[in-house]
Amino acid sequence: MNKVLNTIEKIDIFGVPICLLSNSNNQRYQSKVGGIITIVLSSVSLAYFLYVITLWINNQIAPSISSKQKTIGYAEFQLPESMIELNLEDFTGDVDPFKKVNNIITPLLVTFINTTVLEKPIPLFSNDQNPYRIELKNVNLVLNTLDSYDETKKLQEQHAIILARCSSQFLVEGSNCADSQTIDDYLSRFHGFLFVKIRLSQLDLVTKELELFKKLYYTSFDTNKPQYSQIMLKQQQSIIDNGILFNNYEHFNFLNNYELITQETDKKYLANTINAMSKFNYDFDSYGCYLFRIDNISIVEEITYPKLGFVLAQIGSIIQLIFMLKYIVLYYNDQLSENELLNEIITMYYPEFKQFSVNFINQFRFDEQDLNIKQLPIENMKLKYQALKKGAKEKCRLTNLLYEISRIQFILQDKFGDQILSQSRQMGGKLQNIQIELQSFKETNQLQIKPVDSIDMECYSIEPLEILIKQT
Repeated sequence: MNKVLNTIEKIDIFGVPICLLSNSNNQRYQSKVGGIITIVLSSVSLAYFLYVITLWINNQIAPSISSKQKTIGYAEFQLPESMIELNLEDFTGDVDPFKKVNNIITPLLVTFINTTVLEKPIPLFSNDQNPYRIELKNVNLVLNTLDSYDETKKLQEQHAIILARCSSQFLVEGSNCADSQTIDDYLSRFHGFLFVKIRLSQLDLVTKELELFKKLYYTSFDTNKPQYSQIMLKQQQSIIDNGILFNNYEHFNFLNNYELITQETDKKYLANTINAMSKFNYDFDSYGCYLFRIDNISIVEEITYPKLGFVLAQIGSIIQLIFMLKYIVLYYNDQLSENELLNEIITMYYPEFKQFSVNFINQFRFDEQDLNIKQLPIENMKLKYQALKKGAKEKCRLTNLLYEISRIQFILQDKFGDQILSQSRQMGGKLQNIQIELQSFKETNQLQIKPVDSIDMECYSIEPLEILIKQT
């Protein structure tokens, strides 16, 4: 366990500089607590780094989005299959008025090119699989409000679904109208709502793909009060910048919303309108109309995904915040180092202090039981220790060291005279043997106890640099 703790101590990155008077060979003072906190903070920082990078790779970091409206003069869209649906929610009957056989109300598809109708209306009957439903599919919508003519641009194209009373002029092969009594009976009753359901698109910010959704409007279906409704489809242009380091743009154009404007008309309004805009001459009653066109107000959305530099800056700021705990560890290591040095100085003068253990900040801990054996009051011992610590701090000061050395110099000078001190400049050790044993350079932390009568004999073989080195 001690080996593990010693290893942890070596990885402490919050080590504080060691005073020159320390007996340690390390340049920094490191502690086990600092090593443990280093591991914890480094692990948390690495985990946060991997977490944010994973979110960034999976596009789960919210991009910056800005949007604005702009007016456009030209746009075109191909409506895919079953993009627009009209569904009748009949509350009073179970008769499908849009069916091909015994038809009561014929849904007519009318195409407007600019302000003219060039082709005959096309009937859109429901079927047995989808009763009460009218589908508008595979048609083009073109917006062209440009001031000048451009032959490369298509003419404005809009489509309308008109709910007309069944008439032989709109029948196709395999279809027929119900008898007049059945039609009049059906039209005289209340039937409920007509649902306008349109499939729109929105951009998935994670997959960067378009996904479909349905938007539903409830409109009244009253044969006595026909409604003329304009459905303005709104387009959106999304510009995505998903570059890692540099800009990389992708463009998406799609319909993402629509607006419905309704006004009441009479039953002959739409027949008269078609006749005025075409060479046809129709006479029919209408019970509703839904005109589909592209709105000239578009949304431009710019989506910028976070680049690598932004992500790394975010990670760095959080990690820097985490590592603010280092100041606590630095203070702890500084106190630990200072107390250890002061304890070393105290034990030089009072070796009895070596028998006391130290606490978590390297201060001597006095056990009341041990002090009772020595008949020493614990409070007096604590006060004595604090006084010795204060004195040891004074001993560590450079001015105090120079002062003590100067006192020793004056004592030697008074004892031996100036000539002896001057000759000390020429003193030094001599190389007795060129072959120096490698073992003499090895460091040791063991104190060797030898007989007193052997010390003088061995002093002749001790190198001058090794004399009076403090044993640890």
